[in-house]
Amino acid sequence: MTSDIGPIHFEIYHSDNSDYGTEWQGLRLNDDYHRLYLIAGGEAEVVFNGTERTLLSGHTYLFPTTTSFRYRCPSRLRLLNICFKMTIDGGIDVLDLHPWAVEVPVMDMAATLDAMTRIDACVGKDGFSHQLSLRGQIMTLLSPHFRARETEHDRRRRKDVQRLAGVLRHISENLRTGVSISELPAIAGMSRSYFSKKFLATYGMAPQDFIRKQRVELVKRELHTSHLPLAVLAEDFGFSSASHLTREFKHHTGYTPKDFRELDRFYD
Repeated sequence: MTSDIGPIHFEIYHSDNSDYGTEWQGLRLNDDYHRLYLIAGGEAEVVFNGTERTLLSGHTYLFPTTTSFRYRCPSRLRLLNICFKMTIDGGIDVLDLHPWAVEVPVMDMAATLDAMTRIDACVGKDGFSHQLSLRGQIMTLLSPHFRARETEHDRRRRKDVQRLAGVLRHISENLRTGVSISELPAIAGMSRSYFSKKFLATYGMAPQDFIRKQRVELVKRELHTSHLPLAVLAEDFGFSSASHLTREFKHHTGYTPKDFRELDRFYD
């Protein structure tokens, strides 16, 4: 899939088509994927990144990556959902580039149910036809969430993101081996001072802080899936020691790696 900001890349992590009762409750921490929910019956309550939302039947909901996602069902719920990541080159989140709506009413419930069911059936299957069907169905479902009018600020930011895409790609490819800050302005084709100013304005942090945050994101994924000790993770991801990793991790997430791992497993 392509757009005016370049090819759009999808990673599909999980899908679900289930009926729930009051057992549908819990907390997810620091998930680096998007959620698309279709509420086909009943209702639920969520709090994502501090924002409360009641999920109503007959609507789809698009959620960004979250530092915290608390959810509960007061009585019953029919939920179809997809967990996925949507980025452009350099690992840039598409939801950071375009205005979008969290909640959209479903115009054709039968067609939307069919699309979500087809996605659930294709997830995990190999083959070009399955992958093409997945992306086509997801793009159709996402389209109503992106109909907000762009502002001049949105257009300027997309242009800046395009100029910095090569820098983000370089950072992503060299996170484990080390990134030299001094090389980044040349990759962007900018002077050092202009690059620092433009990067800060576009991503809200200095390049060195962005790199630290991306390393923490890699560690978070390992904590989700592995039992490796912190000393090993620190060495693997470019931290000088386990204590250095712990300081950086707590700065960016609010949790120590140990607390994050325990909470993640408790609420999973």
